[in-house]
Amino acid sequence: MILTNKDRLSPEEITDSVAVIENECFSVPWTKRSIKSQILTEGSVFLLVRADDGKAAGYICGQCVADECELYRIAVLPDYRRLGAADMLMAEFIAQCEGKGVRSIFLEVRRDNEPAKRLYEKHGFTAVGLRKNYYTEPICDAIIFQRAGCAGGSSAF
Repeated sequence: MILTNKDRLSPEEITDSVAVIENECFSVPWTKRSIKSQILTEGSVFLLVRADDGKAAGYICGQCVADECELYRIAVLPDYRRLGAADMLMAEFIAQCEGKGVRSIFLEVRRDNEPAKRLYEKHGFTAVGLRKNYYTEPICDAIIFQRAGCAGGSSAF
């Protein structure tokens, strides 16, 4: 598997690749317009992972502001799960955030998404809050996770 950042891809390649992954992985996928507004903006961190056959297999994206980052999405196509792609994406995302001086990374995850929660905990995230009925289709609570201590920072909690 090969990681690529947004500087090495055209906006169309990013939008098209992410749209395929979104439609396969999420019950409420982002539109191409949403993809452009979330990924192709100042301060965004984006990585795409390609399988050995060159096919886009997964991606991660978030937005950094000052010394914080919000991880918006991480997704890997079902055919490429359990091959280390999510670990690779998460590790490089954290490294890039640290390189930008980020001290804390936040995210929301479905309360019932056990594989995602295990991934986040493996990479140093801890649960810090709950958002009732945050997700739709189906309705589910979100757990707020934080990874503090990036770039030598500490948590405000």
